[in-house]
Amino acid sequence: MCPITRDGLEGYLAGKPDPRLQQHLAQCRECRETATQFLAVAEMVRSLRPAELLEPAPGFYGRVMDRIESQRSSSIWSVFLEPLFAKRLVYASVILTLFLGIMLFTSPKDEAVHLSSTPEHILVEEQPPVSLVNVDQDRNTVFVQLTTYQE
Repeated sequence: MCPITRDGLEGYLAGKPDPRLQQHLAQCRECRETATQFLAVAEMVRSLRPAELLEPAPGFYGRVMDRIESQRSSSIWSVFLEPLFAKRLVYASVILTLFLGIMLFTSPKDEAVHLSSTPEHILVEEQPPVSLVNVDQDRNTVFVQLTTYQE
């Protein structure tokens, strides 16, 4: 199908053909046959149109709305409102709470670590001897010892 026919076919089928399209159809046999076939199909479709405008039956809109409501997909939040899910969630929470409580009360207490990390214990500990290999590090070590010295 030629571009002229493709662009003007809608107007031709509506009964308002473009003069350029009429000229082209007079010259091109393939486009003329295609347009004639389209025109025949359009006439058949028009013949199916009812003579008078039909109104829907009473209650039609209500039935449609009821059907839409019944087929509406449920949201993800509605899952939390189902009784079976709520029971499972409660059971899982209770088991998790019991497990964490048992772990808290049965875990070994490491008080030595807590005592050795207090500032008093850190200051009382003896410092390792200073090696004079790295001068910058040694200066920093001497400076720290001088600033933290107590009698």
